[in-house]
Amino acid sequence: MANMRETAVQGQQVSLKIQFLDASGEVVDPVTTPELSILDSNSVEVLAQTSNDVLRLDIGLYEYLFSVPANADLGDWTDIWYAQIEGAILETSFSFSVVTPESSLSATTGPGKIKIGDSVIFNFTDEEIYGINICLSLLKPRLRSSGKKPKRDQFGAFVYDGYGELILEECNVFDDEILVAFLCQSLSEFNSTPFFTAYTFADPLIQNLFSSIIVEGAYVFALASQSIVEKGRDFTISDGGISYQPPQLGEYLQSHYSTWLSSYRERLKFIKNNIRPGPRSFGTYSNITSNAPAFTRLRHLRSRRIT
Repeated sequence: MANMRETAVQGQQVSLKIQFLDASGEVVDPVTTPELSILDSNSVEVLAQTSNDVLRLDIGLYEYLFSVPANADLGDWTDIWYAQIEGAILETSFSFSVVTPESSLSATTGPGKIKIGDSVIFNFTDEEIYGINICLSLLKPRLRSSGKKPKRDQFGAFVYDGYGELILEECNVFDDEILVAFLCQSLSEFNSTPFFTAYTFADPLIQNLFSSIIVEGAYVFALASQSIVEKGRDFTISDGGISYQPPQLGEYLQSHYSTWLSSYRERLKFIKNNIRPGPRSFGTYSNITSNAPAFTRLRHLRSRRIT
Protein backbone atom coordinates (compact mmCIF):
# COMPACT_ATOMS: atom_id res chain seq x y z
CA MET A 1 0.00 0.00 0.00
CA ALA A 2 1.43 3.38 -1.03
CA ASN A 3 2.17 6.05 1.57
CA MET A 4 0.47 9.43 1.60
CA ARG A 5 2.43 12.49 0.48
CA GLU A 6 2.85 13.59 4.12
CA THR A 7 5.25 10.69 4.69
CA ALA A 8 7.18 9.34 1.71
CA VAL A 9 9.49 6.60 2.98
CA GLN A 10 12.79 5.78 1.32
CA GLY A 11 12.49 2.66 -0.81
CA GLN A 12 8.66 2.72 -0.78
CA GLN A 13 5.91 4.13 -2.96
CA VAL A 14 4.12 7.41 -2.33
CA SER A 15 0.69 8.35 -3.72
CA LEU A 16 0.69 11.76 -5.42
CA LYS A 17 -2.85 12.96 -6.14
CA ILE A 18 -4.37 16.08 -7.68
CA GLN A 19 -7.96 17.30 -8.08
CA PHE A 20 -8.77 19.61 -10.99
CA LEU A 21 -11.57 22.21 -10.81
CA ASP A 22 -13.00 24.58 -13.39
CA ALA A 23 -13.60 28.34 -13.01
CA SER A 24 -16.84 27.74 -11.08
CA GLY A 25 -15.23 25.34 -8.62
CA GLU A 26 -16.73 22.17 -10.13
CA VAL A 27 -14.67 19.05 -10.74
CA VAL A 28 -13.60 18.68 -14.36
CA ASP A 29 -11.28 16.50 -16.42
CA PRO A 30 -8.41 18.12 -18.35
CA VAL A 31 -8.39 17.98 -22.13
CA THR A 32 -5.70 15.31 -22.02
CA THR A 33 -4.08 13.22 -19.32
CA PRO A 34 -2.14 15.57 -17.04
CA GLU A 35 1.64 15.40 -16.89
CA LEU A 36 3.96 15.81 -13.94
CA SER A 37 7.61 16.21 -13.08
CA ILE A 38 9.33 15.62 -9.74
CA LEU A 39 12.17 17.59 -8.14
CA ASP A 40 14.14 16.42 -5.12
CA SER A 41 14.96 18.51 -2.05
CA ASN A 42 17.88 20.10 -3.95
CA SER A 43 15.60 21.11 -6.88
CA VAL A 44 17.20 18.47 -9.10
CA GLU A 45 14.79 16.88 -11.57
CA VAL A 46 14.46 13.16 -10.83
CA LEU A 47 11.43 12.58 -13.07
CA ALA A 48 11.07 14.34 -16.39
CA GLN A 49 7.69 15.71 -17.43
CA THR A 50 5.53 12.73 -18.39
CA SER A 51 1.95 11.43 -18.37
CA ASN A 52 2.92 7.76 -18.24
CA ASP A 53 1.36 5.79 -15.37
CA VAL A 54 -0.89 8.73 -14.38
CA LEU A 55 -4.16 7.10 -13.34
CA ARG A 56 -7.63 8.66 -13.42
CA LEU A 57 -9.49 7.78 -10.18
CA ASP A 58 -12.57 9.96 -10.65
CA ILE A 59 -13.73 13.09 -12.45
CA GLY A 60 -10.75 15.44 -12.32
CA LEU A 61 -8.95 13.24 -9.74
CA TYR A 62 -5.62 11.77 -10.84
CA GLU A 63 -2.91 9.78 -9.07
CA TYR A 64 0.71 8.91 -9.72
CA LEU A 65 2.53 6.26 -7.68
CA PHE A 66 6.14 7.34 -7.32
CA SER A 67 8.77 4.88 -6.10
CA VAL A 68 11.08 6.79 -3.78
CA PRO A 69 14.71 5.68 -4.25
CA ALA A 70 16.24 3.89 -1.29
CA ASN A 71 19.04 6.49 -1.18
CA ALA A 72 16.79 9.50 -1.79
CA ASP A 73 17.73 12.78 -0.15
CA LEU A 74 15.64 13.63 2.88
CA GLY A 75 13.44 16.70 2.96
CA ASP A 76 10.65 18.25 0.95
CA TRP A 77 10.34 17.13 -2.66
CA THR A 78 8.16 18.84 -5.27
CA ASP A 79 5.75 17.37 -7.80
CA ILE A 80 4.71 19.77 -10.57
CA TRP A 81 1.54 19.04 -12.54
CA TYR A 82 0.73 20.34 -16.03
CA ALA A 83 -2.77 20.26 -17.53
CA GLN A 84 -5.04 22.07 -19.98
CA ILE A 85 -8.56 22.96 -18.83
CA GLU A 86 -11.00 24.93 -20.99
CA GLY A 87 -8.17 26.30 -23.12
CA ALA A 88 -6.08 27.42 -20.15
CA ILE A 89 -2.67 25.91 -19.41
CA LEU A 90 -2.28 25.15 -15.71
CA GLU A 91 0.94 24.50 -13.80
CA THR A 92 0.50 23.52 -10.15
CA SER A 93 3.14 22.36 -7.69
CA PHE A 94 2.82 20.37 -4.47
CA SER A 95 5.34 19.03 -1.97
CA PHE A 96 5.86 15.74 -0.17
CA SER A 97 8.27 14.86 2.63
CA VAL A 98 10.82 12.08 2.21
CA VAL A 99 11.80 10.40 5.50
CA THR A 100 13.79 7.37 6.56
CA PRO A 101 12.06 4.05 7.41
CA GLU A 102 13.14 4.50 11.03
CA SER A 103 11.18 7.76 11.34
CA SER A 104 8.08 6.57 9.46
CA LEU A 105 4.80 5.54 11.06
CA SER A 106 5.79 1.87 11.14
CA ALA A 107 8.79 2.76 13.31
CA THR A 108 6.70 4.74 15.78
CA THR A 109 4.46 1.84 16.73
CA GLY A 110 5.15 -0.48 19.62
CA PRO A 111 5.00 -0.54 23.42
CA GLY A 112 4.91 3.00 24.76
CA LYS A 113 4.88 4.61 21.30
CA ILE A 114 1.11 4.72 20.76
CA LYS A 115 -0.85 7.19 22.87
CA ILE A 116 -4.51 7.10 23.83
CA GLY A 117 -6.45 9.38 21.55
CA ASP A 118 -4.17 8.99 18.53
CA SER A 119 -6.02 8.89 15.23
CA VAL A 120 -6.54 5.40 13.82
CA ILE A 121 -6.22 4.64 10.12
CA PHE A 122 -8.53 1.93 8.80
CA ASN A 123 -6.60 0.01 6.17
CA PHE A 124 -9.55 -1.27 4.15
CA THR A 125 -8.81 -3.47 1.16
CA ASP A 126 -9.99 -2.49 -2.30
CA GLU A 127 -12.80 -5.05 -2.09
CA GLU A 128 -13.94 -3.62 1.27
CA ILE A 129 -13.82 -0.05 -0.07
CA TYR A 130 -15.99 -1.16 -2.98
CA GLY A 131 -18.54 -2.60 -0.55
CA ILE A 132 -18.41 0.55 1.60
CA ASN A 133 -19.04 2.71 -1.46
CA ILE A 134 -22.09 0.61 -2.31
CA CYS A 135 -23.49 1.14 1.19
CA LEU A 136 -22.63 4.86 1.07
CA SER A 137 -24.50 5.24 -2.22
CA LEU A 138 -27.59 3.83 -0.47
CA LEU A 139 -27.13 5.67 2.84
CA LYS A 140 -26.58 9.20 1.49
CA PRO A 141 -29.89 9.47 -0.42
CA ARG A 142 -31.72 8.10 2.61
CA LEU A 143 -30.25 10.67 4.99
CA ARG A 144 -30.34 13.53 2.44
CA SER A 145 -27.40 15.06 4.32
CA SER A 146 -25.55 16.36 1.25
CA GLY A 147 -25.81 20.06 0.55
CA LYS A 148 -23.98 23.16 -0.66
CA LYS A 149 -23.72 26.77 0.48
CA PRO A 150 -22.23 29.97 -0.97
CA LYS A 151 -18.53 30.27 -0.30
CA ARG A 152 -17.24 33.26 1.70
CA ASP A 153 -13.79 34.82 1.85
CA GLN A 154 -11.85 35.75 4.98
CA PHE A 155 -13.89 38.96 5.29
CA GLY A 156 -17.26 37.18 5.13
CA ALA A 157 -18.14 38.34 1.62
CA PHE A 158 -19.51 35.95 -1.00
CA VAL A 159 -17.01 34.66 -3.56
CA TYR A 160 -17.88 34.83 -7.27
CA ASP A 161 -16.25 33.17 -10.24
CA GLY A 162 -15.09 34.83 -13.43
CA TYR A 163 -18.63 34.74 -14.83
CA GLY A 164 -20.23 36.48 -11.85
CA GLU A 165 -21.78 33.27 -10.48
CA LEU A 166 -21.64 32.34 -6.81
CA ILE A 167 -19.04 29.71 -5.94
CA LEU A 168 -20.61 26.98 -3.83
CA GLU A 169 -18.90 24.68 -1.36
CA GLU A 170 -20.00 21.48 0.30
CA CYS A 171 -22.09 21.83 3.44
CA ASN A 172 -22.95 18.28 4.44
CA VAL A 173 -24.56 17.24 7.70
CA PHE A 174 -22.35 14.12 7.81
CA ASP A 175 -19.03 13.74 6.04
CA ASP A 176 -17.89 10.45 4.53
CA GLU A 177 -15.70 9.51 7.51
CA ILE A 178 -18.62 9.77 9.93
CA LEU A 179 -20.90 7.79 7.63
CA VAL A 180 -18.25 5.06 7.29
CA ALA A 181 -18.03 4.92 11.11
CA PHE A 182 -21.80 4.41 11.28
CA LEU A 183 -21.59 1.65 8.66
CA CYS A 184 -18.81 -0.09 10.63
CA GLN A 185 -20.93 0.04 13.79
CA SER A 186 -23.90 -1.37 11.89
CA LEU A 187 -21.82 -4.21 10.43
CA SER A 188 -20.38 -4.99 13.87
CA GLU A 189 -23.88 -5.19 15.37
CA PHE A 190 -24.99 -7.40 12.47
CA ASN A 191 -22.12 -9.84 13.16
CA SER A 192 -22.47 -9.77 16.96
CA THR A 193 -26.22 -10.42 16.97
CA PRO A 194 -26.77 -14.16 17.52
CA PHE A 195 -26.09 -16.25 15.68
CA PHE A 196 -22.58 -14.80 15.38
CA THR A 197 -21.06 -14.26 11.96
CA ALA A 198 -17.89 -12.72 10.55
CA TYR A 199 -18.97 -10.83 7.45
CA THR A 200 -16.90 -7.97 6.02
CA PHE A 201 -17.71 -5.26 3.49
CA ALA A 202 -15.89 -7.36 0.89
CA ASP A 203 -18.48 -10.16 1.12
CA PRO A 204 -20.98 -10.12 -1.79
CA LEU A 205 -23.80 -10.92 0.66
CA ILE A 206 -23.17 -7.64 2.52
CA GLN A 207 -22.92 -5.71 -0.75
CA ASN A 208 -26.16 -7.12 -2.14
CA LEU A 209 -28.46 -9.23 0.04
CA PHE A 210 -27.86 -7.62 3.44
CA SER A 211 -27.02 -4.09 2.29
CA SER A 212 -30.49 -2.86 3.30
CA ILE A 213 -30.19 -3.92 6.94
CA ILE A 214 -26.62 -2.56 7.17
CA VAL A 215 -27.72 0.80 5.78
CA GLU A 216 -30.76 0.84 8.04
CA GLY A 217 -28.56 0.33 11.11
CA ALA A 218 -26.25 3.17 10.05
CA TYR A 219 -29.33 5.32 9.42
CA VAL A 220 -30.54 4.77 12.99
CA PHE A 221 -27.10 5.57 14.41
CA ALA A 222 -26.95 8.77 12.34
CA LEU A 223 -30.36 9.95 13.55
CA ALA A 224 -29.45 9.21 17.17
CA SER A 225 -26.20 11.14 16.82
CA GLN A 226 -27.77 14.16 15.16
CA SER A 227 -30.70 14.31 17.59
CA ILE A 228 -28.27 15.15 20.41
CA VAL A 229 -26.80 18.00 18.37
CA GLU A 230 -30.20 19.36 17.37
CA LYS A 231 -31.44 19.14 20.97
CA GLY A 232 -28.82 21.71 21.94
CA ARG A 233 -30.16 24.09 19.31
CA ASP A 234 -33.75 24.03 20.54
CA PHE A 235 -34.04 27.45 22.11
CA THR A 236 -35.99 30.66 21.61
CA ILE A 237 -34.40 33.71 19.99
CA SER A 238 -35.60 37.10 21.31
CA ASP A 239 -34.61 40.49 19.91
CA GLY A 240 -36.40 43.78 20.53
CA GLY A 241 -39.56 42.14 21.77
CA ILE A 242 -39.70 39.77 18.80
CA SER A 243 -39.32 36.09 19.58
CA TYR A 244 -38.56 33.26 17.19
CA GLN A 245 -38.86 29.58 18.01
CA PRO A 246 -36.80 27.35 15.65
CA PRO A 247 -38.32 23.97 14.75
CA GLN A 248 -37.87 21.41 17.51
CA LEU A 249 -35.82 19.01 15.42
CA GLY A 250 -34.25 17.33 18.44
CA GLU A 251 -37.54 15.89 19.70
CA TYR A 252 -38.60 14.88 16.20
CA LEU A 253 -35.35 13.06 15.43
CA GLN A 254 -35.41 11.32 18.81
CA SER A 255 -38.91 9.97 18.32
CA HIS A 256 -38.12 9.07 14.71
CA TYR A 257 -35.03 7.02 15.45
CA SER A 258 -36.69 5.39 18.49
CA THR A 259 -39.43 4.09 16.20
CA TRP A 260 -36.93 2.86 13.64
CA LEU A 261 -34.70 1.29 16.31
CA SER A 262 -37.32 -1.16 17.55
CA SER A 263 -38.28 -2.31 14.05
CA TYR A 264 -34.61 -2.49 13.03
CA ARG A 265 -33.72 -4.73 15.96
CA GLU A 266 -36.65 -7.08 15.31
CA ARG A 267 -35.79 -7.33 11.64
CA LEU A 268 -32.11 -7.93 12.46
CA LYS A 269 -32.95 -10.78 14.84
CA PHE A 270 -35.29 -12.32 12.28
CA ILE A 271 -32.60 -12.22 9.59
CA LYS A 272 -29.90 -13.70 11.80
CA ASN A 273 -32.25 -16.43 13.03
CA ASN A 274 -32.82 -17.50 9.43
CA ILE A 275 -29.13 -17.82 8.62
CA ARG A 276 -28.31 -19.89 11.71
CA PRO A 277 -25.80 -22.65 11.02
CA GLY A 278 -27.24 -26.09 10.50
CA PRO A 279 -26.25 -29.13 12.61
CA ARG A 280 -23.14 -30.97 11.54
CA SER A 281 -24.66 -34.40 12.24
CA PHE A 282 -27.76 -36.04 13.62
CA GLY A 283 -28.02 -35.48 17.35
CA THR A 284 -29.24 -32.96 19.91
CA TYR A 285 -28.95 -30.10 17.37
CA SER A 286 -31.79 -31.55 15.33
CA ASN A 287 -35.22 -31.58 16.91
CA ILE A 288 -36.64 -33.64 14.06
CA THR A 289 -34.25 -36.55 13.97
CA SER A 290 -32.87 -36.74 17.52
CA ASN A 291 -35.89 -38.74 18.75
CA ALA A 292 -36.70 -40.56 15.52
CA PRO A 293 -36.65 -44.34 16.24
CA ALA A 294 -35.20 -45.20 12.84
CA PHE A 295 -32.14 -42.98 13.32
CA THR A 296 -31.66 -44.13 16.91
CA ARG A 297 -31.73 -47.81 15.83
CA LEU A 298 -29.37 -47.06 12.94
CA ARG A 299 -26.88 -45.48 15.32
CA HIS A 300 -26.80 -48.62 17.50
CA LEU A 301 -26.52 -50.91 14.49
CA ARG A 302 -23.53 -48.96 13.22
CA SER A 303 -21.83 -49.16 16.61
CA ARG A 304 -22.10 -52.98 16.52
CA ARG A 305 -20.93 -53.25 12.94
CA ILE A 306 -18.07 -55.74 12.45
CA THR A 307 -15.24 -54.38 10.31
